[in-house]
Amino acid sequence: MLYPDIEAKFPGGPTEMKRFIIDNLEYPKIEFETIPDGRIFIEFIVNLDGSIEQVKTREEGVKELDNAYIEVIKNMPNWIPAEVNGVKVRSRGILPFRICFQ
Repeated sequence: MLYPDIEAKFPGGPTEMKRFIIDNLEYPKIEFETIPDGRIFIEFIVNLDGSIEQVKTREEGVKELDNAYIEVIKNMPNWIPAEVNGVKVRSRGILPFRICFQ
């Protein structure tokens, strides 16, 4: 994969992506007191048509929580794909999520 001139982006930008995540993220039924604060990094590929695939966590954490974030990313609408020299290309995306239950 090449480094794009224009990065892939969620339709409507960061504000709309945040709204989508808040509206669609379903936290699992687990004891949140047992989860350490930290970050979850979700990696994925944005295809030429903007669809998302190969969604995974960078590091394994609490499986149920990881899966909740993976599912919300998988269910996102198509992104606006990245471009190199005006041509759409596949690109890798990484989204960090801060976990804090205090």
